[in-house]
Amino acid sequence: MKSSLIPEKPILVYPSLAATVGLDEAVMLSCLSDMVTNTPSKFANGFYWHSVRVDQLHKALPFWDLRDLQRVSTSLREKGVIFIASGPLLQEASFKFAFNEKQTSTTRHMPSHTEITPQEQAHIARQTNSTFSGKNFISANWKPDQVTLEQLGQLNIPSDFAFRQVPEFIAYWRERNEAHRSWGQKFISHTIQRWRNFEEQENRKNKATAMFSNWQPSQSCVDSMLQRGIARQFIFDQIQEFISFWQATGERHIAWESKFIQRVQSEWASQEARRNVSNQGFPIFNSWRPSEDAMEVMTVKSEIPLSFIEDSIAEFIIYWQEKGTESNTWNSLFIKHIRLQWHRYQHALDNSVDPQPISDNWLPSQDVFDILKLANIDQAFAKSLVPEFILYWKDRNEIHRSWNTRFLHHAKRTWAKQHQFVDPQNNQNTLRSTREISLEEELNDTSWAD
Repeated sequence: MKSSLIPEKPILVYPSLAATVGLDEAVMLSCLSDMVTNTPSKFANGFYWHSVRVDQLHKALPFWDLRDLQRVSTSLREKGVIFIASGPLLQEASFKFAFNEKQTSTTRHMPSHTEITPQEQAHIARQTNSTFSGKNFISANWKPDQVTLEQLGQLNIPSDFAFRQVPEFIAYWRERNEAHRSWGQKFISHTIQRWRNFEEQENRKNKATAMFSNWQPSQSCVDSMLQRGIARQFIFDQIQEFISFWQATGERHIAWESKFIQRVQSEWASQEARRNVSNQGFPIFNSWRPSEDAMEVMTVKSEIPLSFIEDSIAEFIIYWQEKGTESNTWNSLFIKHIRLQWHRYQHALDNSVDPQPISDNWLPSQDVFDILKLANIDQAFAKSLVPEFILYWKDRNEIHRSWNTRFLHHAKRTWAKQHQFVDPQNNQNTLRSTREISLEEELNDTSWAD
């Protein structure tokens, strides 16, 4: 019983023929042989010339488009299997060809054959006597041959690198729908260009440097931004955040000044856009808190502990109230403030893995004072807390890995409590005074425990 999965006549492919001329070529050759069986032909120069309509050939081989039909037929001609007496399939209605089997007109019985005109005779003679290798379209499964790979190897281009370029190479030329005589040479040029780009990128990586903590833009860099109308103070205000951001990423680059210019221009444009949208800002109020979206950006995306953020709200409010600034982007300012402080805080952590007791002459590191400075906490105030801090922890006789961390937390909380403010909604102090909170309560905060 005939299966419904085989609704049409199959194409017969001979394995030995496919191994000799290629699978695609064997498929087309078998199809052409079936199509011209019992059809009229013309005899000339010792060959029987056949003609099939291009649309019929495409219908017989529906899994190929016209480009593939042109490619495979040209391959059969280049391999000497057939002769072609018509133009490209994309431009002709009929495909005229002859099998490369030299014979006389009486060698074998044909259903019918007719004499050809002198013009056709001359064209056929050129086809059979010519050694010209025509252009061809690239196959969807094209691969570079061994000769191509050896030529690339002489240029010190690895084979695995060459093979990685094949999919892009095929997609590019099939999209362009162009035919060429030698795809191997085209591939060599393509791969050489990609290899040079690859080497250039590697060289740039080797010359790149990491961002360092005391990086500063050159005067010419600053001048170029001043010429664009960017305020000098605005430029220098961006330096510390720029350094902190790139140190956190750990990336290396060649042109840091170019990146700095891009960042400053972007920030300046954003600031100008905000000013154009609305010049009506408002002062920060005592009970201000960052929005839920801002908290999500800091805690989820930046992975900053909630306790660190909460401890920084009071100092942020105090600072901007003292400056008397009005703004409609307090959330953005707070996010920048927290990110910068968190980065500096992480760099200030002690590297020691062994807990140690506090020493009699212990002093906070310079990084601690830098972080406090970012929070606008006076250095003299911080230093005044050191004796009491040492005395308390010596009395407790405890050991910890990071005394810098504990002191930083203690100083920030003490500063915020001494600069207490009143909540206008309930007319009560939102923070208790230093006298109301013991030193033990201030310092014994488990959220900062190691």
